[in-house]
Amino acid sequence: MKVKTSNPSPRSVGAPQRGRPREFDLASVAQAAARTFWERGYHATSLDDLCDATGLLRGSLYGAFGDKHGILLAALEHYADGALTQLAERLDAARPADEAVREALLHHTRAAATMAHLRGCLVTNTALEMAPRDEEVAARIEAIMRRVTTLFAAAIIRGQAQGVFDPALDERAAADFLLCVTQGMRVLSKVMPDEKRLATAIGIAMQALG
Repeated sequence: MKVKTSNPSPRSVGAPQRGRPREFDLASVAQAAARTFWERGYHATSLDDLCDATGLLRGSLYGAFGDKHGILLAALEHYADGALTQLAERLDAARPADEAVREALLHHTRAAATMAHLRGCLVTNTALEMAPRDEEVAARIEAIMRRVTTLFAAAIIRGQAQGVFDPALDERAAADFLLCVTQGMRVLSKVMPDEKRLATAIGIAMQALG
């Protein structure tokens, strides 16, 4: 998202507050907004909620993001960038591919047990709430999912070269399968945050790759 600003710094926007200009970091605002949408959902989040979470006035939020919908899109991008960075780190080539994929999947079981109060995953929650009726949000989420499958596909190819994954697997189909596993776990964990039970499902998924 491009944000127009007269400030020479690309990381901040001047915002009037009690008659004086104020500087704020767009990434920090997007992070605060993401957490609010994550906890409440899009429709249940008001502009007042976002103002309280970010510490900004409505005019400042509108000036930076356009409207509530624009704030959501920025929040999704910020959240997804962080989640994808973490996924890439878990799929690090420094360890065998099967161990890396297992660790990436097991992360969701631990998150289910420790972060149930946040109601799952922001991207998954937003997809369920918004995507059926919002083409822009649906396109944004689809792009995020493509980035996830690209990371998984690379791990599958690496595992095949190492001899730990079935060489007959189509890496894209296997990546889509892993995406389905992670998304299913995120939805299931909202009603059944049982780490041990979810971990058993991961074991079956790993057998399918071997």
